[in-house]
Amino acid sequence: MTHRALLFVVPAILASLLQPAAAQEKSSFQAEIRLLAFQPDQAIDEAFAHDPAVPEPAAAMALGIKVPVKSYLNHEFSIVRLTGRRIVLTTQAEHASLTHPDELLGEVTLPEGVRSAILLCLPAAAGEKARFRILVIDDSKRAFPAGTFRVSNLSPQPVRIVLEDKTYQFNPGEIKLITDPPVRAGNQSGMKAFAFHDNIWQRIGSGIWPHPGQNRVVQVLFTNPSTGQVQLRAYDDVPPRDPAAPVRPTPPAQTAPPVKTAPPARTAPPATRAAKG
Repeated sequence: MTHRALLFVVPAILASLLQPAAAQEKSSFQAEIRLLAFQPDQAIDEAFAHDPAVPEPAAAMALGIKVPVKSYLNHEFSIVRLTGRRIVLTTQAEHASLTHPDELLGEVTLPEGVRSAILLCLPAAAGEKARFRILVIDDSKRAFPAGTFRVSNLSPQPVRIVLEDKTYQFNPGEIKLITDPPVRAGNQSGMKAFAFHDNIWQRIGSGIWPHPGQNRVVQVLFTNPSTGQVQLRAYDDVPPRDPAAPVRPTPPAQTAPPVKTAPPARTAPPATRAAKG
């Protein structure tokens, strides 16, 4: 099974979730991003985020920000300063790598208003130039609060997740938060998942979901091409954080003007005594 075939059934769904690269906001701002590999063996240490809207001649000297693609989520994030809202990921720090297809990892446009995000790096469809298709997950406190599950259904089938006795339904392409999940003893939920296939609801999984507490959990539903079955993949996340304050350039130090000193006072020449005759 190839990574590129992993999500072969969802290009239309992904197209509705991924933001078009052409749409850009012209105001300059900084974004806090964390890159997450869909599969552990897709993690990359040498990845660089570029602002493709940097004008010439500054672009020739611009260097990308190192943003490793990790197989897990933690508190570490990277700050990228953007002229627009589009980010291009390559394997090289040099800005010229944007013109080299063999060095392109992926590109994405942050939705308006999103300043802190998880960039989930999904395997690209066969024939695409980039290695990844990138799904933006707004990880701000407002969009992804503590104690919640964020579920994305990337499969072409409706899915139901039952926690204890409460049912949550996710249509193809739907993203939904599960807040205040019902729990049993031990602060955990019994989970059953079903996909609608061949006109019946078929069980695709079961288990125990611990309550996230102050943390969060990203849950992704996708179709495994080797089996045709819908599967569920989870990524534990840390508590939401407050966005970092905008980075402002440090103004040059000001020096006080030199203090003018009064010239030294002139003293009268010593008096001479008249010689006695």
